[in-house]
Amino acid sequence: MYEMTLADSLFMKKYRFLFLASLMVLVLLGGMAVVACSNNFKHVPQTGFVEHCVKNGDSRIPFDAYWNAPDDKVWNDRVNGVNGKKVMMAVLPVDTVHMDVRPETSEGFDALRNLAEYFQKSVTASMEKEVAKNPNFDMVPVGTKGAYTLELAIISITPTNAKAGIFVTALSGIKGGGLVKRFIKKGHIAMAGRLRDENGRIVSEFADYEEDHSSLLGVDTKDFKKYAHHQHTIDEWSREITDVYSSTYGHKTSKRMISINPF
Repeated sequence: MYEMTLADSLFMKKYRFLFLASLMVLVLLGGMAVVACSNNFKHVPQTGFVEHCVKNGDSRIPFDAYWNAPDDKVWNDRVNGVNGKKVMMAVLPVDTVHMDVRPETSEGFDALRNLAEYFQKSVTASMEKEVAKNPNFDMVPVGTKGAYTLELAIISITPTNAKAGIFVTALSGIKGGGLVKRFIKKGHIAMAGRLRDENGRIVSEFADYEEDHSSLLGVDTKDFKKYAHHQHTIDEWSREITDVYSSTYGHKTSKRMISINPF
């Protein structure tokens, strides 16, 4: 009788643990869904880089602001390869002139320049991967006849507070220490983009604002580096830009705001 009771107890503990674990996963996924669906349009600085700073109301588009000219047939024919046409895309160097606040130190200017270069390389690399699997999409040099031109800009930035990240980690073992993080300003980055057709006409514009990402594991080594979060955000933007501008109108893509990888 005792052995049966012990077995029953172990059985109940096992399934209680599985139930609680499943509940935690559902709560985390629910939180991720809420964050992914949030729109930070009110935080997007309007610095004049885009003419149509319109709040995005389409959940299929991952940007806070999004506008398209009514050229769906012209665009879709290219994406679908109608009459042998294809989307040819050229990516310009990233603009850093249209900023809400300019850096005040040489370190800040160097970091901004490096992030701009990183942004262009990240978008280009992402689109080149698309070229390998999409016969109707191609990357070409700037100035190529018949090509669309993608123009990007970093329009706002504050670095991650690395010292504060170390401070919060030191308090993590103290009761109530986790609340301190709520009062520490997160780093952020905002960008804008516009797509021009072969005649130089703007046919699409977008903008987005992101704060430092959170890690699903609760620990993120990027909290200790001023611009590591921004590089992560840029890589996400590159994926989203590629998804949207290598597909037909009504493009669908997802926004991943919580990272499983703490590094």
